Amino acid sequence: MKRIKIGIEDLDEKLGGGIPEGSISIVSGPTGSGRTTFGLQFLVNGAEKENEVGLYVCIEDSKNLIFRFTNFKGWDLELLEKEKKVVFLDYPPHEVDQFLSPNSAIGELIQKLGVHRLVIDSVMPIALIFSDEDERRKGFLKLIENIRKLGVTTLIIAQDSPQSTQDMLPRTTYGIESLSDGWIHLCYSQEKTTRNRYLEILKMKGTTHSVKRIPFEINEEGICLR
Repeated sequence: MKRIKIGIEDLDEKLGGGIPEGSISIVSGPTGSGRTTFGLQFLVNGAEKENEVGLYVCIEDSKNLIFRFTNFKGWDLELLEKEKKVVFLDYPPHEVDQFLSPNSAIGELIQKLGVHRLVIDSVMPIALIFSDEDERRKGFLKLIENIRKLGVTTLIIAQDSPQSTQDMLPRTTYGIESLSDGWIHLCYSQEKTTRNRYLEILKMKGTTHSVKRIPFEINEEGICLR
């Protein structure tokens, strides 16, 4: 099975070489846990180290906000977009139902640019178009099916459920992790007067992976395992 490297030192090793090519993985966590940074790092490293084109679909935050608040050493998002190595697409929340169409404009863009890596940030606006839980699950099944047809390695950003605690298996607000191939969870742990960051690989189909909580930090170079 071909692996797609995330590019975070030591994490790919803990994933058995990386994420399976063409898989769909959830990156979840509470606000401020580093989910957007994780997704960006996946695309930046793919563009700079693997020569793979990435597409970042901005639903929750705009491209301008991401450019404004992302300032890591060696990351030049505007240059990467100018060179069409990482493309940012602002997707209006009122048009997210297009994701449920097998012939969406995103599919055409992926083919045109030769995209290998896709990040969707985030699933929440898509979830909100459904009236109840049953309709939402049917919609998510359709969404996953349509993304899979694109043939790209995908990360979907999701928010933790408010009911999630450190003592139980976490859950995203809308439960999309049950439909994915992989699930990487970012979290905090209160230790005395400090909140430390941890990463967990909760699921990765076809992979023998670490099941430990892995400490990490966000420094001037992005996410680094400790």
